[in-house]
Amino acid sequence: MFSSQILILATIGVVASQTCNFQKSAVKANWKIVNGALQIQYQNNRITNNQWTAIGFGPGMTSLNVIVFMVQNGQITTRTGRTTGYGPPVFDNQNNMNLSMASLSGSTLNALFSVPWNVRICQAMNFVQSGPINNGQMGVHTSRPDQVNNTCASQCR
Repeated sequence: MFSSQILILATIGVVASQTCNFQKSAVKANWKIVNGALQIQYQNNRITNNQWTAIGFGPGMTSLNVIVFMVQNGQITTRTGRTTGYGPPVFDNQNNMNLSMASLSGSTLNALFSVPWNVRICQAMNFVQSGPINNGQMGVHTSRPDQVNNTCASQCR
C-alpha cells in the first residue's frame, strides 16, 4: 500500500511540474494542445508603436521557427518565419499559424493563435520582450530572449 502511494504522489508531482505557461517582465503566455495544434494565449503589456515582440521555437538562434507581432501605426501585423542566425528572420510567404484574435489596448498586446505542433517532441520556447522597428525593418531585440526548455506541450491540457 505504501509504495503505491509513493508512486501516485510521484506521478502527481511530474504532471504538476509540467511547464505550460511563462511570465516574466512584460510577457505572459500559456499554451496547450487543441485539436492537434499548439494553442498559445500571449500577452505583452509593454509594447509601443514601432516595436515588435516574438516567440521562437528551438534551442538557439539558428533555425528557429518564429512568430512575430509588429506594432506600427497602432496596427498589429503578424508574421511567421525562420531565423538563419543573429539577424531578422526570413518570413514565410504565407503565415504558418491560425490567428484567432490579436488586439492592442494602450501598451498591451493580446493574441490567441495556434500553430502546427508535433506532439511527440519536446523543445525550447523563446520569448522576446521587444525590439524596435526602424523604417519598417525589425531592429535587434532590446534584451536577451527568455527560454523555457523542454516544453512538452502534449502534457498541457
